[in-house]
Amino acid sequence: MLRNITTCLVGITLIGCAGCGAAVDQQDTKQPTGSADSDPSKAKIANSIPDYIDFLLDLDAKPDTKYPMSDAQKTILKRSRKSGSVSKPDYELAWSNYKQCVTGYGYTTPVLKQFSNGLYMIAMRDTTGMSDQQRWKFNEDENKCYNTEVIAVTGVYQMQIGNPGMLSDADQAMVDCLHKAGIVPKSYDKEAYKKDLDAHAKN
Repeated sequence: MLRNITTCLVGITLIGCAGCGAAVDQQDTKQPTGSADSDPSKAKIANSIPDYIDFLLDLDAKPDTKYPMSDAQKTILKRSRKSGSVSKPDYELAWSNYKQCVTGYGYTTPVLKQFSNGLYMIAMRDTTGMSDQQRWKFNEDENKCYNTEVIAVTGVYQMQIGNPGMLSDADQAMVDCLHKAGIVPKSYDKEAYKKDLDAHAKN
């Protein structure tokens, strides 16, 4: 069971992991949720992908946004809002724009790890030999590129794959995903998942 849980943790990235592998201090892409009428575990992040995209665009337009989205990322989101989802070509385009942004600062092209479900994660970069100031500058530049070019697009795309029900309860969303994949029996619930997750962490 632990091996199956590990596979899902790596292969299925939920919205809460939108920035995995990138520098910290990224903008929050999780929409505040209201309370569910009867079952809190069924509360949703948004009613639909277009609604969620609208939230992200509104969030980006706030004056205190540290890294406003590039025109390229906003164009992808607006196109996705119209179609109802982020397409694979647009997901790839956003990551390509991210790479170009990083190399535009004079760094080598970032290495991306791709999982079996098509999702990308930024591989850790070797900063050996960099001074503290150079490492800080690199993290700041890469963080800026991630936020301006790809964070919202990849957040929506990850939602489509890992949490199509758009549940705000990440644990319940993972359980639903495990059920859908046929990895666990129907009796497997959130409490069982938490126990397995704790065991995974200790292991």
